Parts: sequence; C-alpha cells; structure tokens
Amino acid sequence: MNEEQIAEKLAELEPAWAGRSNLFDRQIASKDLKALHARLDDQLPGVRADAAEALGKLKDTSATARLKAMLADAEPQVRRSAAIALASLGDEAISKEFVKALLDPSAKIVAGAAEALGLSGYKAAVPYLLKAYRTDHPRVAAAVAIALGRLGDRQALPWLLAALKSGLAPVEAATALGELGDAGATRGLCDALGHDFAPLRAAAARSLGQLARSGNFDFVQKDGALSSLHKLLTDPDPRVQFCAALGLAGFGDPLGQQKLQQHLSTL
Repeated sequence: MNEEQIAEKLAELEPAWAGRSNLFDRQIASKDLKALHARLDDQLPGVRADAAEALGKLKDTSATARLKAMLADAEPQVRRSAAIALASLGDEAISKEFVKALLDPSAKIVAGAAEALGLSGYKAAVPYLLKAYRTDHPRVAAAVAIALGRLGDRQALPWLLAALKSGLAPVEAATALGELGDAGATRGLCDALGHDFAPLRAAAARSLGQLARSGNFDFVQKDGALSSLHKLLTDPDPRVQFCAALGLAGFGDPLGQQKLQQHLSTL
C-alpha cells in the first residue's frame, strides 16, 4: 500500500476528492527545480501553469521574478497559477487580492479565490474564508471547505462541523475535517458514517482514518467508530467499502488492512 495507489483508487471512485493532479508531480517529489524552470516557457499553457504552481509548492524563491512576469501571460490559467505560486512564496500583495475577491458578488469568482487561497497556504486568509463560508451557495461552500482543510487552521472546526450537519457541502466538510487533524471532529464524523448519502459516508470513513493515523482522535469514540467502519465494509457502494477499509487501516485494524490490499490489487 502506498499513497500513489490510494490516490489513484480515490480518483477512480470519487474524482472530486483527488482533484486534478499536477503534470509535474514527479518533479515536485524529486525537487527537480531545473526541469520545472525549463517548462515555464512551454508552448502549452497548461504546462506553463502547472510548472508555475509546482515551483510555488516547492517554495522556490529564485522563481519569483519569472512568476511575476507570468502575471502578464496571455492565458488566464497561466496568470492564475503564477499568482497562486507567488502567494505560496509569501507575496502579501497577491494573497490580499485573493482575499478581496472573496467579497465579489460572483459565486464563481469567490469559489476560485477560495481555491487559490487553499492552494497558496496563506493562513492569514482563514478568518475571511470563514466569513465567506456563511452562504447558501453550494459551490462557494465546497470551495471554502476544501481551502480550510488545506490550510489546516483549527479555528475552522466549528464551521466545518456545522456544514457537516447542514447539508451544505457536507462531503467537502468531512474531507476537510480529516485534514484539519482535530480530535473535536471525531463525533461528527462518526455520526456521518450512518448518513443516507453514500459519498458522505465514504468521506467520513476516510477522514476518521486520517485522524487515527495522526493521533488526533477522540479515543472514547474508538469502539463505536470501529464497529461502524466494519459494517461499512459490506456497504452497497464500492466507494464506501474502499474508504471504510482505508479508515480501518488508519487504526491499524488487520481486517481493514487486508480489505484495503484487496481493493488496491484490482488497480
């Protein structure tokens, strides 16, 4: 079992959880800055955009000047990726522009700004994201929940728990709670294991495993969580079965580990 296999399986079962992978994931893993710099001038805008975001993820400050020049690129996706990369490198001006965009009347723009802030790692944006989260627009709520999970600030816990119960982007909220790493999420996620909505059961199972692996789990709830996760191994939905195995594996449960290996062997 490895992270790449798990990511592939999750993408197969529920593409929204995995998101679009960067073209240069291998270069990011090997920190091959030279190769990434070379692709900033590629003819394909998608390649330029991914190279820019990759350099931001690697905190390559030597790319700052080149990324600023890319803010004038003819392609919107390249300009956006360059801005996200600069925010990742600590460019306050760029980050604050994304924060301002959270006040835009367009849900599309607000959702895009929230996504960018989550990718940038700009934690100072969390209070503003929490304000933007108070909306009845599912697209915005989903983008904000994802961003809050990526930023990992525990002040988001009450908002994400409320979203889990309200039905507004509950799957994204459940996923974010796993990334948040706060034991206070345990009960809410355990309750979500019995929800009628299969993607929510799956997301909750996966997140409980994340909490267990990180040690940020309310172990008063352990027996109940394990019992529910074992039942979900025979859930009618294959996504739930896989995530239940993934969740149990997070606890070190032998049956969960066995089932997870079986699922991964079918890749």
